[in-house]
Amino acid sequence: MKSLKQRPDLPSRVRSLLEGLLERAANQFEHAVSRTLDELEQELFKLAERSRSNDQQHGRFEALREIKRGRADIAPRFLLHVESTLAHINASAGKSPEGSRRSSAVPGTPLELIDSEVLDEDLALQEIVSKSEIRHSQALYALAHRFGVLAGSPAWETEVLPLGPAQLGRALQHATRCLDLGVEYRMLAYRQFDRVAMLPIGEFLAHLQSPSVRAHGGHAAASDASASADAQQQGREETPAPPPPSGYPGEEPASGAQDSELFSTLRMLLSGRRRAQGASMPFVEDGYLVTRDDLQSVLGTLQGRHDLAQPRNGKPRDAEALRQDMLMQLRQMSPQGRAAVLAEEDSDTVDLVGMLFDYINRSVPAESSTQSLLTRLQVPVLRVALSDKTFFTQAEHPARMLLNTIAETGSRWMDDEDADPSLAEKMQVVVDKVSSEYNGDITLFRSLLTDLGQHMQLLARRAEVAERRHVDAAKGREKLDLARDTARTAIERLLKRGNPTPLVRTLLEQAWTDALALTILRQGEDSSAFHRRLAVADQLVRREPTADTPADKMLRQELDVGLSQVGLHGDDVRAVLGRLFPADKSANDAVKPAGDLGKAANDATVPKVEEPESATALALKLKSRARLGGEKVEPPRPLARPAPSLSPEETQILERIRALPFGTWFEFTTNQQGATVRRKLAWFSTLTGRCLFVNQRGARTDEKSLEQLARDIARKQANIWTENSESLIDRAWNAIKGTLKQFSGNETQGATA
Repeated sequence: MKSLKQRPDLPSRVRSLLEGLLERAANQFEHAVSRTLDELEQELFKLAERSRSNDQQHGRFEALREIKRGRADIAPRFLLHVESTLAHINASAGKSPEGSRRSSAVPGTPLELIDSEVLDEDLALQEIVSKSEIRHSQALYALAHRFGVLAGSPAWETEVLPLGPAQLGRALQHATRCLDLGVEYRMLAYRQFDRVAMLPIGEFLAHLQSPSVRAHGGHAAASDASASADAQQQGREETPAPPPPSGYPGEEPASGAQDSELFSTLRMLLSGRRRAQGASMPFVEDGYLVTRDDLQSVLGTLQGRHDLAQPRNGKPRDAEALRQDMLMQLRQMSPQGRAAVLAEEDSDTVDLVGMLFDYINRSVPAESSTQSLLTRLQVPVLRVALSDKTFFTQAEHPARMLLNTIAETGSRWMDDEDADPSLAEKMQVVVDKVSSEYNGDITLFRSLLTDLGQHMQLLARRAEVAERRHVDAAKGREKLDLARDTARTAIERLLKRGNPTPLVRTLLEQAWTDALALTILRQGEDSSAFHRRLAVADQLVRREPTADTPADKMLRQELDVGLSQVGLHGDDVRAVLGRLFPADKSANDAVKPAGDLGKAANDATVPKVEEPESATALALKLKSRARLGGEKVEPPRPLARPAPSLSPEETQILERIRALPFGTWFEFTTNQQGATVRRKLAWFSTLTGRCLFVNQRGARTDEKSLEQLARDIARKQANIWTENSESLIDRAWNAIKGTLKQFSGNETQGATA
């Protein structure tokens, strides 16, 4: 444990800020820890009253007395740990200990099995931390950047973020170590702390983002220039985090996105297209010029009619269909049923909004649920554009941002068959509210945009957690496979030296290979335990089936322990040992044949002892048992090197893939029609060549090898996907301008001719 007094190297402003944070934390959590202990004592007393036995009640009262004895030390120990996390601030402290986990994956590094009770305790605490991180992801994201500014480094990871849920959980774990409590009562304490302290922590985190904190942070960063320089160099070496989806609240508009003359430019280009096509604004004799209020009233009626938003002839409603529905409604309300005529500006607005939706509909997957959502947004967005022309000119316009978010979310998150149903439901709720509640108040779009953005951030956090679990599982599988390959190679080398019986061969190739792999994972390939078990295999290969040597007892013991560790039941272990050592009568009493009972076998009161299983039956049972790791064991694979079958182009692509950072997105072609899906390369192994791809939700998808990925790229079936810096709406306006300019260019050429 380190205190702030032990950091004389800290700049004065940084020290002052950290001391202020520690004071706030003390005010927040000293009372919270006391309340947690009060709640824990009450809960233990209730559990003791409901105990079903004296021993159980005694144990709970003992836990209650232990808490009362040591509760005065809990809060100080908690705050000491919090101060230690603050005192460790430096430019390199913002990374989670991923490096240490990776180093443990190196073959030969000693590993240990975790006690089940310790594992249960860690999992319970991890669950509490994960829920809190998801609940307060926005505040933690901001706090991570604040500490990055203080330390002169990139944003801190939540795993090591001081005052974050993970560090608070470790502080609680450290504080309760002074209590002699069983894991059941520790987990109960964690749940009470989650309810008392972690649920309302959002207000505390928000308070840390006060202007005074930000001001201190900015000055502190300026005062530590050397640390900032190191952090900038470190930031360049790190993989940049993917940007948030375009159009989210708080996102800065892209440069050049605002064009104050866009609406006028588009109207001018529309006029040029009409002239090039020999058309003009329709003139209707004795027509009725529709006012803006009448137009809004009719559109309000159409907005509530869901039947008009249904696809027609298998296609979404286009601008022309909307115009016809609108004119039909206007004619019904016009004086004497006269034909309705739109003002020129309103007519151009209807055309431009229609072209915008036509472009967006072509950009999202056909026949997807997003198509129907966009169709229902068409009328409300048109009403906004008619009353507020900044919809065309301002990239941060709420209606424009909401439309962009719905469209891009649909194309990114809803393109899989296993799309998150909660996302589809959320988008449906947002569109329903727009369709039913919008009546000119633009703040509705702003509030719904914020709501949808928060939901998307929650999904992104869940995807990150799911992806991390899959990566950890893939690393574990790789370590197990490498250990099993090493064990299998050693066994094959021994089997070539002798001619063992089928039972011995099966035992060594199956269960004992798993025992050797487990020893490598726990203690390493160079450990004495591994060499001892390898010697057991060598003795089995060389041993005569009917031999009876003094070393058999030690051999039996090693086999008994090793086979039990890899999941063989006690009866199966005794049966195998009984077949391997038939001469050891003292150890084989449990498998004696019925004939050895002599005359007692004829007594009806003596039960008949079953015959031991045959060697063939035992060999089949060993082959059919579940292997270490619970998965089907694949045949050994060679280490991933450029295969001779790869072409020079594919070999170059393979080398480029090896240099890619984890988190690179790829786009894969799924059928001959050109449909594509995006997948994230979450992890790959340079040893085995395995790749782990996940989708937007962090769910694991089809596995590929690095060689197969290189071939797919060379055959144009896959490519590295980079996100467009422009939003979908900006791209749409640029495409519409380009299309209209073609007509203007044709008109100019015709006039010149």
